[in-house]
Amino acid sequence: MTRKKHIIIIHGRSTKPQQSIKQTLVNNALINGIQRINKKMAKAIEVGDVKVTVVYYGDILNQILVENRPELKKELVWIPDNWYVPDNTYNKPLQKLIKRPLEKHTKEDYDRLIEKQEIIKFGDDLATIASPFLSLIGITQKVINNLLPDLGSYLTSRVVGSQIRERLQPILRESLLANDDIALISHSMGCMVSYDVLWKFSRMSEYKDLWEKKISLWMTLGNPLGEPAVKKSLYDSNEPNDGMYPTNIMNWSNIRAVDDFIAHDGDIKDDFHQMLERNLIGSISDEPD
Repeated sequence: MTRKKHIIIIHGRSTKPQQSIKQTLVNNALINGIQRINKKMAKAIEVGDVKVTVVYYGDILNQILVENRPELKKELVWIPDNWYVPDNTYNKPLQKLIKRPLEKHTKEDYDRLIEKQEIIKFGDDLATIASPFLSLIGITQKVINNLLPDLGSYLTSRVVGSQIRERLQPILRESLLANDDIALISHSMGCMVSYDVLWKFSRMSEYKDLWEKKISLWMTLGNPLGEPAVKKSLYDSNEPNDGMYPTNIMNWSNIRAVDDFIAHDGDIKDDFHQMLERNLIGSISDEPD
């Protein structure tokens, strides 16, 4: 019997539009992106032969960010009972990218873009000296929340952490039990959420029915898991050596950006090499090489 293919996508930090809008944006980006390299697969996603689920926790992030930075209300809209990024905010930028020919997405084009974006360039230069995540080591919860309130809440609040993980857990659990062929795609803070959930499912006794279940692919984008301060905050950070790392990932593909100042330690293989040495995972790759 052919296993059902299931792509599960979990977004990152910062303010977000409503769930339905986020779902539409992600689906459009995914289908149009895959269509550039594999029209048959893009069609399979479009007609539902490949299931796509977007794990959304933007409402939780928005609430945390507005509570900590009330000035954000000027950029957001009130839709009972929360603040959200306006519905049409990302439409034009996404359409511009979709219409841009694949041959225009070159390294030279990218380098020219970065040179024009002084804020990005400055952020990258600054990150080379001290990554924002590294600055979280040994400082108070108050300072963490002032820097990145949404991330700080996930790292330091069990209530918030549980609320966010609960958005992924039932979806991933159901798919694992159905023996789906799963690709989990995680961005930024979503990488931390995914790692913690994967560890729980493969290590904790209350999830014993999932211990033998694995995802085929974990793809991480803008991944902060290589940052020392983040590693110290993961679910398995205080575990003895034999309890560290999830055991339910077949292949891990980490897509990094050279200029990513949020996750500046873009290479993952060197940080999680013990997973390979202990045969806990089939492969770990950092792309591009």
